[in-house]
Amino acid sequence: MFNKKNTPLAMDTVLGEFTSFTGNIESEGSIKILGKVEGDIKANGDVYIETTSSITGNIYGSNVYVSGYIKGNVLAKGIIHLMSQARLYGDIEVSGIVADEGAIFQGNCKMVEVKDEQAAAVTPKTSKLKFKRDILVED
Repeated sequence: MFNKKNTPLAMDTVLGEFTSFTGNIESEGSIKILGKVEGDIKANGDVYIETTSSITGNIYGSNVYVSGYIKGNVLAKGIIHLMSQARLYGDIEVSGIVADEGAIFQGNCKMVEVKDEQAAAVTPKTSKLKFKRDILVED
Protein backbone atom coordinates (compact mmCIF):
# COMPACT_ATOMS: atom_id res chain seq x y z
CA MET A 1 0.00 0.00 0.00
CA PHE A 2 1.01 3.61 -0.32
CA ASN A 3 2.20 5.67 2.57
CA LYS A 4 0.35 8.86 3.49
CA LYS A 5 2.70 11.25 1.72
CA ASN A 6 1.91 9.62 -1.67
CA THR A 7 -1.84 9.30 -1.13
CA PRO A 8 -3.92 12.25 -2.33
CA LEU A 9 -6.48 13.92 -0.10
CA ALA A 10 -9.31 13.26 -2.57
CA MET A 11 -9.56 10.55 -5.20
CA ASP A 12 -11.86 11.21 -8.16
CA THR A 13 -12.14 7.63 -9.41
CA VAL A 14 -11.54 4.31 -7.68
CA LEU A 15 -11.89 0.91 -9.37
CA GLY A 16 -12.42 -1.69 -6.65
CA GLU A 17 -10.33 -4.77 -6.00
CA PHE A 18 -13.00 -7.26 -7.16
CA THR A 19 -13.93 -5.27 -10.27
CA SER A 20 -12.94 -5.98 -13.86
CA PHE A 21 -13.26 -3.34 -16.56
CA THR A 22 -12.81 -3.70 -20.31
CA GLY A 23 -12.44 -0.44 -22.23
CA ASN A 24 -10.69 2.88 -21.86
CA ILE A 25 -10.93 4.99 -18.70
CA GLU A 26 -10.54 8.79 -18.75
CA SER A 27 -10.54 11.07 -15.72
CA GLU A 28 -10.02 14.82 -15.26
CA GLY A 29 -8.59 14.11 -11.80
CA SER A 30 -6.73 11.30 -10.07
CA ILE A 31 -7.55 7.62 -10.33
CA LYS A 32 -6.80 4.58 -8.16
CA ILE A 33 -6.99 1.07 -9.59
CA LEU A 34 -7.31 -1.96 -7.33
CA GLY A 35 -8.96 -4.33 -9.82
CA LYS A 36 -8.39 -5.54 -13.37
CA VAL A 37 -8.43 -3.23 -16.42
CA GLU A 38 -8.10 -4.22 -20.07
CA GLY A 39 -7.74 -0.91 -21.88
CA ASP A 40 -6.02 2.45 -21.62
CA ILE A 41 -6.14 4.67 -18.53
CA LYS A 42 -5.86 8.44 -19.03
CA ALA A 43 -5.91 10.88 -16.13
CA ASN A 44 -5.06 14.56 -15.82
CA GLY A 45 -4.14 13.84 -12.20
CA ASP A 46 -2.10 11.07 -10.64
CA VAL A 47 -2.62 7.36 -11.34
CA TYR A 48 -2.25 4.81 -8.53
CA ILE A 49 -1.90 1.14 -9.50
CA GLU A 50 -2.28 -0.87 -6.29
CA THR A 51 -0.83 -4.31 -5.49
CA THR A 52 -4.10 -6.13 -6.28
CA SER A 53 -4.40 -4.57 -9.75
CA SER A 54 -3.66 -5.97 -13.19
CA ILE A 55 -3.56 -3.62 -16.17
CA THR A 56 -3.32 -4.61 -19.83
CA GLY A 57 -3.10 -1.31 -21.67
CA ASN A 58 -1.34 2.03 -21.71
CA ILE A 59 -1.36 4.51 -18.84
CA TYR A 60 -1.19 8.30 -19.14
CA GLY A 61 -1.05 10.58 -16.07
CA SER A 62 0.69 13.38 -14.22
CA ASN A 63 2.51 11.03 -11.86
CA VAL A 64 2.12 7.25 -11.85
CA TYR A 65 2.60 5.16 -8.70
CA VAL A 66 2.81 1.43 -9.37
CA SER A 67 2.72 -1.51 -7.01
CA GLY A 68 0.66 -3.85 -9.22
CA TYR A 69 1.04 -5.48 -12.64
CA ILE A 70 1.10 -3.53 -15.93
CA LYS A 71 1.52 -4.90 -19.43
CA GLY A 72 1.62 -1.75 -21.53
CA ASN A 73 3.35 1.59 -21.91
CA VAL A 74 3.34 4.42 -19.37
CA LEU A 75 3.55 8.13 -20.17
CA ALA A 76 3.86 10.38 -17.13
CA LYS A 77 4.30 14.17 -17.19
CA GLY A 78 6.08 13.90 -13.86
CA ILE A 79 7.48 10.80 -12.20
CA ILE A 80 6.81 7.11 -12.18
CA HIS A 81 7.36 5.40 -8.84
CA LEU A 82 7.76 1.63 -9.00
CA MET A 83 7.13 0.16 -5.56
CA SER A 84 8.77 -3.12 -4.54
CA GLN A 85 5.76 -5.21 -5.70
CA ALA A 86 5.55 -3.48 -9.12
CA ARG A 87 5.72 -5.53 -12.33
CA LEU A 88 5.91 -3.32 -15.43
CA TYR A 89 6.34 -4.84 -18.88
CA GLY A 90 6.39 -2.01 -21.41
CA ASP A 91 8.06 1.25 -22.34
CA ILE A 92 7.93 4.40 -20.23
CA GLU A 93 8.30 8.09 -21.03
CA VAL A 94 8.71 10.17 -17.88
CA SER A 95 10.58 13.12 -16.44
CA GLY A 96 11.73 11.12 -13.42
CA ILE A 97 11.79 7.53 -12.21
CA VAL A 98 11.97 6.00 -8.75
CA ALA A 99 12.29 2.24 -8.39
CA ASP A 100 12.20 0.47 -5.06
CA GLU A 101 14.22 -2.68 -4.47
CA GLY A 102 12.31 -5.69 -5.82
CA ALA A 103 10.42 -3.82 -8.55
CA ILE A 104 10.54 -5.35 -12.03
CA PHE A 105 10.70 -3.17 -15.14
CA GLN A 106 11.26 -4.66 -18.58
CA GLY A 107 11.16 -2.17 -21.42
CA ASN A 108 12.67 1.05 -22.67
CA CYS A 109 12.83 4.29 -20.72
CA LYS A 110 12.80 7.75 -22.28
CA MET A 111 13.50 10.63 -19.93
CA VAL A 112 11.94 13.92 -21.02
CA GLU A 113 12.60 17.41 -19.74
CA VAL A 114 9.94 19.19 -17.76
CA LYS A 115 8.78 22.23 -19.73
CA ASP A 116 9.18 25.63 -18.08
CA GLU A 117 5.49 26.05 -17.22
CA GLN A 118 5.39 22.55 -15.73
CA ALA A 119 8.56 23.22 -13.73
CA ALA A 120 7.07 26.45 -12.41
CA ALA A 121 3.99 24.56 -11.24
CA VAL A 122 6.08 21.88 -9.50
CA THR A 123 8.89 24.03 -8.08
CA PRO A 124 7.96 26.15 -5.06
CA LYS A 125 8.32 29.85 -5.68
CA THR A 126 10.82 30.81 -3.01
CA SER A 127 11.06 34.39 -4.24
CA LYS A 128 7.70 35.12 -2.61
CA LEU A 129 8.71 33.62 0.70
CA LYS A 130 10.16 35.94 3.30
CA PHE A 131 11.78 34.68 6.43
CA LYS A 132 11.95 36.78 9.55
CA ARG A 133 14.44 36.34 12.32
CA ASP A 134 12.52 37.58 15.31
CA ILE A 135 13.65 37.21 18.87
CA LEU A 136 10.93 36.06 21.21
CA VAL A 137 11.12 37.93 24.46
CA GLU A 138 8.86 36.99 27.33
CA ASP A 139 7.78 39.63 29.80
